[in-house]
Amino acid sequence: MDDLKRNRKIDLQLILEDNWASRSPVERRSDADKRVTFSSKYFKRGGRERRQIEERREPDERRDGWMRVSRWRSESVFDKEEK
Repeated sequence: MDDLKRNRKIDLQLILEDNWASRSPVERRSDADKRVTFSSKYFKRGGRERRQIEERREPDERRDGWMRVSRWRSESVFDKEEK
């Protein structure tokens, strides 16, 4: 039981410290690699770029109680309750 509590405390600590945990490329349910790879032959043969160049993300935060901190991150403006 103490071991379970210790593990949960460590997990919570990692979340609060905002540590990055890389995801496995292997699908957990089938043990197969589900990533899609693309060939550069399309572009070598004169294919055009089909992605849109313009940014589709909104520069402003749409959620109430959240503020944009950087291009990729928003934070809650509410005080965090500590217990």
